[in-house]
Amino acid sequence: MDNRLREAISKAKAGHELSARDLFIDIVEDNPDDKLAWLWLIGLLDDRDDLIIACENVLRIDPSEKRVGLRLEKLRKEVVLENERREKAALAKIDYLLQQGNKELALTRLRKIVQKNRNAETAWILLAKHTSNLNERVQALSRILALDPRNEEKRAALRRAHYFRTNPLELAASHEERGEIDEAIAIYERLAAKAKGRSEWDRVFREIHRLEALKAERIVHISSKITLMRLSLGIPLLFFFMVIIQTGYDFRYFTFLMGIEFLMVILGAFLMAVASIRMEHYLWAVLGNAAGRGSKRLRLLVGAMGFTITLSAFLLLSIESYARWATVFDYFGYN
Repeated sequence: MDNRLREAISKAKAGHELSARDLFIDIVEDNPDDKLAWLWLIGLLDDRDDLIIACENVLRIDPSEKRVGLRLEKLRKEVVLENERREKAALAKIDYLLQQGNKELALTRLRKIVQKNRNAETAWILLAKHTSNLNERVQALSRILALDPRNEEKRAALRRAHYFRTNPLELAASHEERGEIDEAIAIYERLAAKAKGRSEWDRVFREIHRLEALKAERIVHISSKITLMRLSLGIPLLFFFMVIIQTGYDFRYFTFLMGIEFLMVILGAFLMAVASIRMEHYLWAVLGNAAGRGSKRLRLLVGAMGFTITLSAFLLLSIESYARWATVFDYFGYN
């Protein structure tokens, strides 16, 4: 046994822990493979990080040391639990900042958390939700998917973020549709700063001017869903009253074909309503748009389909009405 090692052990047994610890540290610095010195350090060290290093070195030299392995596992669990507590407390403060409207400070703290812990999923989710930087949102959503590959909701959100990063004008339109005028203006201002020519700058500036005028007028925002519902109801109601007239207010004359026609009108009116307003909808996502937004060409196609379906239902009802015309006189008692 090395004389220094023997001296360090003697000091440790005599209760001179600090001087013994310093001597053991000198020994392992000179000889990192001295298992006995590392074992003694495990009993003398106070700092948890240093204890983890000592346990790791013992197991590196001799993986069969089960007691050291159990100690290391316990220490690592303590680190994880402590980090979770700190992270939870930090996230609670961030939630409070967001509630108070201090978004920038909250985002700064979120960035520090994810920089320190790449596996902080809750912090990544909050960052993706609240950041206005599309590149940062894409990064956050990508990290969330790496941590939870089965999260289809975040996968769809990532596709949406990629789409808006490529099409910032659509993002501005999306904010406007939701009544978020300030956010839409901020996007147009960033686009104006990056404009490549006078014509592009003029076009963006006209949008900024329009939105500022809209904001000054304080027009109450109406949800796109309410608008969709309102536009979808008109034509089916008209058709319903026409069916009532057709049956002479007697639903015994209501036919199966009329029921099919009514369903056609509901579908056609819905398609025309969706195509007539700029809004995000599941239909557009099904048809291939990552952000659930329909292009002009796609909206025109869907609108034409809706019009054709609706017109077909009205034509069928007209043909049915013409076929029943001869029975009108019988209904009123004429021969």
